[in-house]
Parts: sequence; structure tokens; C-alpha cells
Amino acid sequence: MACKLATVLALIAISITTGCQGMSKQPSNADSKLEQAVSQALAVDDFRLYYTTGRRPVVPGFEQLAFKELKARCGVKAMPGTGDTLRSEADKKARSEAYHYARAFNIKMYEACLNRQ
Repeated sequence: MACKLATVLALIAISITTGCQGMSKQPSNADSKLEQAVSQALAVDDFRLYYTTGRRPVVPGFEQLAFKELKARCGVKAMPGTGDTLRSEADKKARSEAYHYARAFNIKMYEACLNRQ
């Protein structure tokens, strides 16, 4: 009986760990939009990083680095709709999405900026 129980548990464990391996991740619309934006910027040697507007400009993904250094090294451009004012939950959600998009864009662009010839 213990042998059968061990076999059943082993089969369950194997099916849990391998059940989703065959599923391929489809690129989302946001991913393709990001890749397109990065490609377009690189095509014209535009290495500028997005920053949020407001009282204190922030370069998403590089908060620990000085804004002036990033601006001097790669250049910066304002991310539309990222001021200090939030009026609703929809504004909060839009700001969060814009931040995450800018962060992903900036990480890719900063690497390209550092590696440019």
C-alpha cells in the first residue's frame, strides 16, 4: 500500500512540475510595443531615457543614479502623463503602467547607450 501511495505522489509531483512546460509564452501587445519603440529609437541613434515629470524627475529603473549624469551620458525625454497630480484610481493605474513601461524601455536603452560606438 505504501508503495502505491508513493508512486501516486511521485506521479502527481511530476505532473505538477512539468504540466506547463509545453506552453509557450506569447508576446503581449505591451511587449511588442516596447520592442518596436526600442528598435525605432536605435534606428535613429536616439539613446534618450524616459523620466517622470514632477517636482523631482526620476528615471525609472535608475533611481539610484544621478539624473544629471544620466542626462549627460544618454540624454532624457519626458514620459507623457507622469506629473505629480493623481486624481483617481484610473490615474494611479495609468501612472503605474507608464512607470513599468519606461523602466523596461530604459533598461534596454541604457545598455545600448553604454555599448554605442
